Amino acid sequence: MPPVGLNTYVSVPPKSSSPPDYLVSLLVAAIPISSCPRIYDYTDKYKTDKPGKEIEENARVWNVYLDEAESYDADFLQGFRNIIDGLLASLFSAVVTTFVAQTYQALQPDNAQITAALLFETNQLLRAAGNSTTLNAIPAASLHPGSHTYSSIDVWVNGLFFASLALSLSTALLSVPAKQWIQ
Repeated sequence: MPPVGLNTYVSVPPKSSSPPDYLVSLLVAAIPISSCPRIYDYTDKYKTDKPGKEIEENARVWNVYLDEAESYDADFLQGFRNIIDGLLASLFSAVVTTFVAQTYQALQPDNAQITAALLFETNQLLRAAGNSTTLNAIPAASLHPGSHTYSSIDVWVNGLFFASLALSLSTALLSVPAKQWIQ
């Protein structure tokens, strides 16, 4: 028998030309080799059917079909399992992205708080001008445009979220080609 490639089909010629052998050889010939890791002679593995019993429930054709279908289904389900692993990594990345989007806002300057501090200072300066108080006696606003209003804990939490996001995305992206290469 010539070497069998991935896109060729296995065909085991029957030893006799009875109808059940012909049906089984058609069944085996219709299954691609990439989905069927076992190559064997079905006439040796399964006993010959008695005349007239070729299409009954326990006929040879059904035993061959069940074995081949089981092998094909196992490969098919393994492919789905590999896809689900990648989807779970991507789902984790999506959840971390949601956390990053929410906590990243804490690193932005709080414009309302800065505006309130500057308005309070302006109000004090106007009162000082009306009371003939020296302007140097009025303390400067603690917040000004460009000052940060976040704590070091916010920076650490966001740093950890960004590191987690980068690692999970790189893992998800690298696992897909790795699994395809393994298969």
